Amino acid sequence: MIQKILERVFHVRRTSWAERHFTAILIVGAAVAMLVSLAIGLAQSVWFDEAYSIMVAKQPIEQLLHLTAVDTHPPLYYLLLKGWAGLFGWSEFALRSLSVLALGGSLVIGGLLVKRMFGVRTALITLPFILFAPFLLRYGFEIRMYALASLIGIAATYVLVSAVDAKTKRQLWIRYGLYAVLVAIGVYTLYYTALLWVAHLVWLGWITYREKKPVLRAPWLFAFAGSVILFLPWLPTFVRQISNGALAPISQAMTLENLLGIISFNFVYQPVWQLNALLSLLVVFVIGTLGYVTVQAFKVVSNDKKKYLLLLAFYVLIPIIVLTLVSLFRPMYVERYLAHIAIGGMLFVGVAVALVTKKTTTITVQAAALLVVVLVVGVAHLIQVGNYNFQRLQKPDVARAAALLELCETGATIMAADPYVAIELAYYAPKDCDIHFYSKDAKLGGGYAPLSESPLRISDPASQLADKKTVYYVYYDQPSLEIPLLLNQTGDEKFGSLTVATFSAE
Repeated sequence: MIQKILERVFHVRRTSWAERHFTAILIVGAAVAMLVSLAIGLAQSVWFDEAYSIMVAKQPIEQLLHLTAVDTHPPLYYLLLKGWAGLFGWSEFALRSLSVLALGGSLVIGGLLVKRMFGVRTALITLPFILFAPFLLRYGFEIRMYALASLIGIAATYVLVSAVDAKTKRQLWIRYGLYAVLVAIGVYTLYYTALLWVAHLVWLGWITYREKKPVLRAPWLFAFAGSVILFLPWLPTFVRQISNGALAPISQAMTLENLLGIISFNFVYQPVWQLNALLSLLVVFVIGTLGYVTVQAFKVVSNDKKKYLLLLAFYVLIPIIVLTLVSLFRPMYVERYLAHIAIGGMLFVGVAVALVTKKTTTITVQAAALLVVVLVVGVAHLIQVGNYNFQRLQKPDVARAAALLELCETGATIMAADPYVAIELAYYAPKDCDIHFYSKDAKLGGGYAPLSESPLRISDPASQLADKKTVYYVYYDQPSLEIPLLLNQTGDEKFGSLTVATFSAE
């Protein structure tokens, strides 16, 4: 019975019904994935990066652009978030919905792209690999630009394929024009989309060389030139951002561990150094199976489809190769900065599985099915860990801790250990509640720039808090500030790694 089910799923012997209803199947599948992602997201506390996005989006446009310029990311997502919240409000549901919709759009376009390139059967087999991908679901609810960048990237890829396959010059130039706009929009959303554009460039160069066409007259060169022109207004700011030192010291070199981590994050949503024995075994199985189906897929794919398979392979491999080379000079890897290429990687896996299982042995079909099971395990693990911060080794839980902020109405002082905690607390704080924070420096940059020159800054807690009757000191891990001797600690509550300690003069 199980064997028959596996063969029916992976061979899809009858495609007439699927062909008639493929769009409906795709939309329903994407909707389910969106609901799962949103449900997971609404169970999480807003964390620093998300709180920063919200804080920036609430600013007037001029200040928004200024804060973006002194940080590390481009402005388009913050502008879109501001407009979105202006229409639908600042609730977590509304804010996360923007990213969730981008996730859904990515899944739909990804499915249509595979259908265009390889047909219905391959698209159907590919669906589970994108619908159950934990890494896509994780950043599908994040109040950041990653899901939007994923949508722009896969949309640009679809347009690029349609441009390459254009039948008339009019179609060709219109599609390459749209592609140029999407490339520029992508870089205005997330600078790391440039890694994907490099992958496209390599693929286009390979096609041009194979077809023995003159590169200098290739229409895609004009498309890239147009995208550069569209980006020129922001280019001076981008150059300043490179050297402003705002990037938090979380970037890593692309080591072997991080290379393996890309696979472990995408399949079981866990870094290599946190894998237990069972998950380690599953990751080893995934690596072996991926290696096998990749080699076999390139063997069995027809010559007219090989360029498409290579495009999907380049989608994920070229950005990783570029980051690896850049790491020789400057560490630039953070797992979420590659979230926008994850959909291309999962599409490649699905297509490779579909090609290999079309005419193959029983054990290969079973191995392919087990890959999907591993993804389901990854989703289950994502539900468990939520938006755990793998750089700070912390589980954000400021939503529950912020309930104590209601006490500021009675005159209590909220004291955040640093600007990081203050920005996290800010989203949940009542409008009339002041959150003081410790910082030696008055002028702050990068992600802390919204609090630069803030009158709520405290540089000497021992003296500045001496006349307070009640202080709620909020910090991660271990306390680092000297609370005035006149205040006695009367209690503390822990919320994961976050602690709210109560000090009182009574």
